[in-house]
Amino acid sequence: MAKKEWVATHAGSHIRVTNTWMGGTKLYIDGDCRDTNKDIFTSSKSPTLSARVSIANSEPFLVEVYMKAVITVKAKICVNGKQIGGDVF
Repeated sequence: MAKKEWVATHAGSHIRVTNTWMGGTKLYIDGDCRDTNKDIFTSSKSPTLSARVSIANSEPFLVEVYMKAVITVKAKICVNGKQIGGDVF
């Protein structure tokens, strides 16, 4: 089973997105699975995954993941609307 993975860091939090054909797409923040999506088709115009993160002594932030698949799967990781990792599309 082919697996793709994208990672980013924000405010000391490790953000990881994984995608597999059978397992779908998962959003991990600091090792905890915060959102999953098993849809085969998604729109790159709206987030496929999202999670609000609150950390002690830090401002809360919103992580959103946008997915796009044509020949290969691409993911864009955004925090509060700004891209911080993944693919550009």
